[in-house]
Amino acid sequence: MITPIITTRDRFEAWLKALDEICQTEMGISYKDLSDQHFRDWFEDGLSPEDAYYQMMENEYPGVEVSNIYYQEFDTFKDANPSL
Repeated sequence: MITPIITTRDRFEAWLKALDEICQTEMGISYKDLSDQHFRDWFEDGLSPEDAYYQMMENEYPGVEVSNIYYQEFDTFKDANPSL
């Protein structure tokens, strides 16, 4: 029986996928849509994807409690600006 080798890269990619799922659920966007963060460092430091999400939100919105962040989603640009 061949045992699959799980590399650090594979674990990091799975970690990013979990982080992306949290972002999609919480905000409706990917972590890739936000400013660059220290994802690899956080992964190597042992942060869970959930903890990384909260750290990312703290970096994006300093001093704002994550539960108080409001996200607006628009279907079209016209919805975002009715004067268009």
